[in-house]
Amino acid sequence: MIIIDKNLPVVVKRAVDDTWQQIQRLAQRWSVRLAFLALVALLLSQKKFSVHFTIGNVEEQTASLVEALPPKAIPAVQVTSKAGLVASDDKWWDKVRAEQKDIRQQLNLANAATAVGEALTAEQQQQAARYSNLGFVLNPALAQKLGVDPVVVAAKNKLCYDYIARFSKTAKEEAELFRIPAAITLAQGLLESNVGKSSLAVKENNHFGIKCRKKCIGCRCANYTDDSRYDMFRIFESPWESFREHSKLLQSKRYKHLTKLPLTDYVNWAHGLQAAGYATDKRYAKKLIAIVKALDLNQFDQ
Repeated sequence: MIIIDKNLPVVVKRAVDDTWQQIQRLAQRWSVRLAFLALVALLLSQKKFSVHFTIGNVEEQTASLVEALPPKAIPAVQVTSKAGLVASDDKWWDKVRAEQKDIRQQLNLANAATAVGEALTAEQQQQAARYSNLGFVLNPALAQKLGVDPVVVAAKNKLCYDYIARFSKTAKEEAELFRIPAAITLAQGLLESNVGKSSLAVKENNHFGIKCRKKCIGCRCANYTDDSRYDMFRIFESPWESFREHSKLLQSKRYKHLTKLPLTDYVNWAHGLQAAGYATDKRYAKKLIAIVKALDLNQFDQ
């Protein structure tokens, strides 16, 4: 029974009494009692249902939360062990950086892409600087003849494969649009840009030694010494623009006849480019052919 303060107004007392009597009558009904018991039983039967209060370590609370999540809700975590590196999109030097306490002693930070499998030592870096990035591709016997460290050779060759991996898709697209062999485009890009490391390629995104036109309206140019110290070369906003301009250049009257050759005929393409005057180097065609063969670039035109 509810105890009502005698000081309350009569109307309020009467309303409280009426409400309490209605509650008592409702509680006495078996149907209500059974419904209440059924609800309690249903809640207790649910395995995932729990009511508790936790006061403690944040890590413990986080662990409990992870256990409660369904398997699909927990993000996959890729684990790298010291025994070996798992395959991922990360570059190998990023993996080395993650595992080494002092990366300065393990990684060639000045040019991370030149190291293969392990970092080049200071002595190896100095040795690598003496040779062109394509030197051991154009002359495979050179390394053995000069006693070059195999690690340095591998580093130089890896630069070539990294370049191919970066631009092979673009070269194939240009082949489809302009009928220029992807092998020739990649070989010229590798040779003209010193595997993407020349100043013209790095600073101006010019991978093919494309010079300014006589009437260069709407384009920008920079001075680099080539045949003459007054030579002016095109500046591009991105390497892709350089590849597209190269395709357009080979569509010009001087080179247009070469597009009649099969895409797989990189040998005649190379000789045709030299005969048409693409470069003044008398060994230009032989170099392009050697690059295609050594790096298996003709696979992109099959």
